[in-house]
Amino acid sequence: MRIEFAFLPKEGEEPDHGVAFEMPGVPQAGDHVTVARPGQAGTASFVVRRVHWTLAYPDAPAARCGAQPVAGTTNSVMLECEFVPGPYSAEEHKPAISVK
Repeated sequence: MRIEFAFLPKEGEEPDHGVAFEMPGVPQAGDHVTVARPGQAGTASFVVRRVHWTLAYPDAPAARCGAQPVAGTTNSVMLECEFVPGPYSAEEHKPAISVK
């Protein structure tokens, strides 16, 4: 499943970039995720704050008992994330980490 990641900015900053990954499941709020990139010393770590689901329902009446079931589809899943320090944080990653 394609999952979009959006990163929360530090206080007073504009929203940061996002990235997408093909994943076997959807991380949930509170999950920690670490990304390693080729050619980069260290990693980027973040925690999932919220999960946003965008769904589509067909142009059909809602299913009733005994009727042929109608199911909608998932258009997208977007995770709102916050950068956090990790055990191997890359130098490029450190300025994005929120200090609380």
